[in-house]
Amino acid sequence: MRRSITSAFLAVVGLSVCACVGETSSATGGDAPLPTIGLGSDVGEVGQISGGVDVRAVGTTEIDTVIMVGDSITVASTPQLETMFERLGFDSVVIESKEGKRIALSFGSNPSGAAVAEDLIKTTQAAGDTSAEGTAGDPFDHSNELWVVALGTNDIDQYSDPSERAAAINEMLQTVPDESPLVWVDTFFRDRPDATAELNDTIRDGVTQRGDSVIASWSAVADDDGNLRSDGVHPREQGSIVFADIVGNAIIDFLQLA
Repeated sequence: MRRSITSAFLAVVGLSVCACVGETSSATGGDAPLPTIGLGSDVGEVGQISGGVDVRAVGTTEIDTVIMVGDSITVASTPQLETMFERLGFDSVVIESKEGKRIALSFGSNPSGAAVAEDLIKTTQAAGDTSAEGTAGDPFDHSNELWVVALGTNDIDQYSDPSERAAAINEMLQTVPDESPLVWVDTFFRDRPDATAELNDTIRDGVTQRGDSVIASWSAVADDDGNLRSDGVHPREQGSIVFADIVGNAIIDFLQLA
């Protein structure tokens, strides 16, 4: 049975932003005196804020680690995501992302999201990193980890059969440790609305069936004015701010931070 996540303390949060492209493998980044956006505010609302968050769940496992796997959308938004995670108070943040990454298909030097997740888990267990241990001190216990998956853009319209699409998503879901809560960021592709909706529906079905999981709805705001480049997929700097805000607000709601 999956454990429930109870309330923790939330103060207002600051989010520094800048632009980034390319492959990333990172931990929490440094601060810079750049524009900010308020987590917990309306999506896309930009303003000056300050403070920090104590992400300590009451009466259950402490969530102190974030592991995020993504594609080019995450690559472009990594600085904003790093700062958001830091402001939320997570002790350890790992972001693994690369342009073109698929959910369950590896090609060339670009392993699938499922393969990346499996490697991250094996690396943690092999190293016996105590900072990644769960409350029982067991390196195989991942209950202190929040996983964020931001994959699917490169899987839009790539399957001839709905069962293949579902199988790819389920492979990723099954790779994430059962005891870890999960946020999956859905997809947006302006020129392929039907295929995007089909993929997002399948992601939502899988996340619902898994339990202890939630959708961060990038698709709901991605095409708002000024967020995307002309390709209708990749975020401009403003879009990267909004993307990080979507992820942050999903975490706040999911972990019942209030």
